[in-house]
Amino acid sequence: MSPMSYEPRVASSIAEDIAESIAEAEFRIVGADTETGYANWMSAWRRCANGDAFSHPDYLLDLTATGESPLAAVFEDRTGSQVLYAFLLRTITHDACGRQVTDAAYDITAPLLYGGPLTALAESVDESEVLTRFWRRFRRWALGEGVVTEFHRENPIAEVSGGYPGVRVEQASHVVKRLGGQSPAELLADTSKSFRRKVRRAEAAELTIFLDERGTRLEDFLRLHRETMDRNHAHERFYLEREYFHTLHRSFHGSFAYLYAMDRGRPISVELVIFCQDIAYSFLGASDERGLHTGANSFLSMRAFRYAQSRGISDYVLTGGVTNTEEDSLLRYKLSMAKSGRRTYRTAQQVIDPKRYAQLRQGHAGAAFFPAYRAANPVCTEACGTPTAEVSK
Repeated sequence: MSPMSYEPRVASSIAEDIAESIAEAEFRIVGADTETGYANWMSAWRRCANGDAFSHPDYLLDLTATGESPLAAVFEDRTGSQVLYAFLLRTITHDACGRQVTDAAYDITAPLLYGGPLTALAESVDESEVLTRFWRRFRRWALGEGVVTEFHRENPIAEVSGGYPGVRVEQASHVVKRLGGQSPAELLADTSKSFRRKVRRAEAAELTIFLDERGTRLEDFLRLHRETMDRNHAHERFYLEREYFHTLHRSFHGSFAYLYAMDRGRPISVELVIFCQDIAYSFLGASDERGLHTGANSFLSMRAFRYAQSRGISDYVLTGGVTNTEEDSLLRYKLSMAKSGRRTYRTAQQVIDPKRYAQLRQGHAGAAFFPAYRAANPVCTEACGTPTAEVSK
């Protein structure tokens, strides 16, 4: 995986930028491919991120694909506050109907799981005012660089911040298990009857837990992962290879753990957990047929909660379902292990260049996917033209 080459364009109005820099401190875009850029990114990360690994330069560097460039916007406000927004700048290669885009055009997204600007605020400063100034500078830079849209997923346990110039779209709920101050009995009481029954079944089967904080049993995880994908007839893009996990191990060194449910020495269920300060994220899970029938998944989740508590974790983020609907079976299962855990989950989207976006989505007749030109299965009207046509300004 190699990031695309990125060179910023010359500002259209140097005098205007200087005047605003004096009034509002400094806005800059940094990359992690130079010593200076990496140092600037890390300086802002230490101040703003509170351990958030998804905005760490190493995480974005390791997971960057061809046609993407990992960057961070760093804004130092006149109040002494600072904003960090880590993102991927992606080349737009085709429009909504599959026609090739021949001129330089880009969009912005944040990598999984969650993203968006992170702040370190000076005393008595209104965050929404700082973010309003940040986004004004960000949009000016993005428009000058040929960026068409921006999209990120908001963390369900973060407070909703103001100042965003785009649209926040409420999606199906995500689930967060509250661990702080909870006794083992209270953790179990906040689950469904069927969940507790499965835990008891696994305990009766004398399942045990194996903790792997280094990834030494990766082959076991890959076996369980492949079996889970095959069983659910998953799309090929959901099959993850060995190198992907080696990348995660580098990015989250010391901040991840695999927990395996063991049946007479054989792993039958597994959960990969990522730790960021006092927050844990359930990143991936898998099981074989034996794991499904012994209550291993539920047993494993309860032990994962207890283990996370031992690391000082207060919130365990279980994320959401697969289909982004409240009826999703995976979402219902996650709610069974955290009855009080339903949290509002939103995505954030904005159009930087409306004229260019209108060109790129011309003829698109599918569902309300944003941005339209990245829909997996585009539906086009006759007005769209042939997929082989080229699109340019």
